[in-house]
Amino acid sequence: MNFRLMTKQRLIVLCVILALVISAIFLKLLYIQDNYEGSKTSIERCFTELTSTKYQLNVVTEYKNRIDKLLTEMEKKQKLEKERFRDVMDSCVAMKQQSLICQSQFEDLQSECKKVKEDYDKVKQEMEKAKPTR
Repeated sequence: MNFRLMTKQRLIVLCVILALVISAIFLKLLYIQDNYEGSKTSIERCFTELTSTKYQLNVVTEYKNRIDKLLTEMEKKQKLEKERFRDVMDSCVAMKQQSLICQSQFEDLQSECKKVKEDYDKVKQEMEKAKPTR
């Protein structure tokens, strides 16, 4: 009987060891499953944040493109206005030069007119002197 008692004890010890091993495996699987669920939640959160960041980047990029387009348009307008201003200034300078030329011609004509008037007055006086007195 001693042999049987030992076999029963061995069987009980084996069952306890088997139960402990199965419990350890079960606990390990629960731990792995819990880690998996946590990782899955983290991955989903990362994808959500990535999608949100992508959307924000698209919005910022679109805004930047609009600003670049406006800047380009403003630079073109500014360049055209600068050219127009330069043309107006050149025109003003030309008008000033033309005005000076006209002023000079006017002064020349005035002096010539004065000279003609003086000559006319001399001729008139000479004609009056030469006129016979009656």
